[in-house]
Amino acid sequence: MKEESTKTKNKYLMAWYFLTIIIFYGVFKFGFPVIWMKIMGRDTLLPTPSTLMAWYMIMVVVCITVYITTSDLKIKCFVSLLVNNKSNSVLQSIIRIVILVIFPLWIGWMTFSSTSSSVASPTELRIQHPTLPQKFESLVNPFRHESEEKQLIAIEEGKILFQQNCRPCHGSKADGEGPWSNTFRLKPANFRDPGTIGTIVENYPVWRIQKGGPGLPDEATPWDSTMPPWEPDFTEDQIWKIIMGEYVTADVSPREPEVLHE
Repeated sequence: MKEESTKTKNKYLMAWYFLTIIIFYGVFKFGFPVIWMKIMGRDTLLPTPSTLMAWYMIMVVVCITVYITTSDLKIKCFVSLLVNNKSNSVLQSIIRIVILVIFPLWIGWMTFSSTSSSVASPTELRIQHPTLPQKFESLVNPFRHESEEKQLIAIEEGKILFQQNCRPCHGSKADGEGPWSNTFRLKPANFRDPGTIGTIVENYPVWRIQKGGPGLPDEATPWDSTMPPWEPDFTEDQIWKIIMGEYVTADVSPREPEVLHE
């Protein structure tokens, strides 16, 4: 009698195992972005990178599998959900469909989506920069008029800020190969390529850093920029320092602004 009660209890526990997977997926996919948005004090969600999502879900499945295999009775109860028996219930039928039909289809779809070729915007669309808003056109780097020593200090501070805040996406060498770069549909631009930040004047990145992807105009939609607006986190002087450190890290120079001659 006691053994039968334990079997019944474990059968229902199997349903909770799959419910646990669904709950954790919801937390990683929808909960974490809200949590990090609140912690960072931002107005936009910070989505969990797909690579981290995969690792988190793998760890959840492994932990559940380890728990299932802690006793022969649990293994037998788990297997019993996959085979027909006299005590076939609605719950067992649902779980059986999920395991034998929906889960394999989902794995197949994920595999197909990750390996199939997709239509991507041509490279030239990503390096064609939208028009700089007028209020940013008159900005001047305040550190360019300082002594060489102060400029070097500003650059070093900017390099530190870049590594602390920008490296995950843009990479330690500003080459677009940061640890999170492969989690985006379009990878961050390679700043070491002379065709990227080397083609724009120095005040242009101020706009891009301050406003991020949400600040791009409609004509810039092919970029699909996921960069958050950094305006709430950095002062204007800090942004100038980051830009100076960014150019030095990428080993390129900003384009000189045109001088109008009367």
